Amino acid sequence: MTAFQGTPPPIWLDSSVQLMLGKHLLTCLPHEACGLLLGTAAAGGILVSSYVPLSNVAPDPLHAFVPDPSEWVSALFSSPVPIGLFHSHPTSPPWPSPADLQGLNALGPEFCAYLIGSPGTDCENSPDLSGFIISREPGPDGQPRPQLLHTAIQVLLK
Repeated sequence: MTAFQGTPPPIWLDSSVQLMLGKHLLTCLPHEACGLLLGTAAAGGILVSSYVPLSNVAPDPLHAFVPDPSEWVSALFSSPVPIGLFHSHPTSPPWPSPADLQGLNALGPEFCAYLIGSPGTDCENSPDLSGFIISREPGPDGQPRPQLLHTAIQVLLK
């Protein structure tokens, strides 16, 4: 994905992906859910066409996520290619935590989308999703500094 000026491009979700994310998030409660987003990325936006749920093997899955290493490696070689990461915050808003920001350095350059979900607060209990573009602008030392830029999520209806 190329650099952009101004407002970050949207993240487009296939409606089936939105349902899968919500189902995975809710079935993992009270633990954090995690998985890979598959699709394509271009300067005009990111299209997430599929989702691969991964097992969370964190020592404290109530407050952290660590994708199962064997599932992670297998999913990295899937098609379409992974372009992003999803995880949930079971008891807090879907906004990046300090640990989330620190973990960005571990993601390769092919990762450009980052979604965080939380259980909804409405009567239907539909999950809340926040979308972020992973930007890697060079810092003062010339090295890429990953950061999350909040962006709109658009759901494609069938």
